[in-house]
Amino acid sequence: MKKLDQALSDLSLTPNQKKQMTKAGALVYKESLRSNMNNSLHKGKYSRETKVKLEDDIGIRYKVEDGATYVGFKSTTGHSGYIARILNDGYAAHGGKGAKAHKTRIISGLHFQEKSLVESKSMILAAEAKKYRELTGD
Repeated sequence: MKKLDQALSDLSLTPNQKKQMTKAGALVYKESLRSNMNNSLHKGKYSRETKVKLEDDIGIRYKVEDGATYVGFKSTTGHSGYIARILNDGYAAHGGKGAKAHKTRIISGLHFQEKSLVESKSMILAAEAKKYRELTGD
């Protein structure tokens, strides 16, 4: 029984090691998110006049207790991360002056977060597995 307990404890990582492993995957996701966000923002005549640089608001947080790593948008003072949840919804744009020029255009939602998750899932797992092997010496 003692050998089994020792073998199981050798397999499990400490919270600090888990943090290092999940951080490797989080960095991959963060880069994918930044890339997809920049490529999917609306451009052209009906785009937003006020430009918001959400790529500067992507942040990484760590949970000390279990080593989890989270990637998300900063919504604190000076950051506009709260806008990320609005961007994905899509909306009906109304424009023009006067009844004849007034047209409704449906602006599709920006699903860069979902796209980033789907595209980078295997790369995230590969980065975490590589880090795991480094940490365990396998």
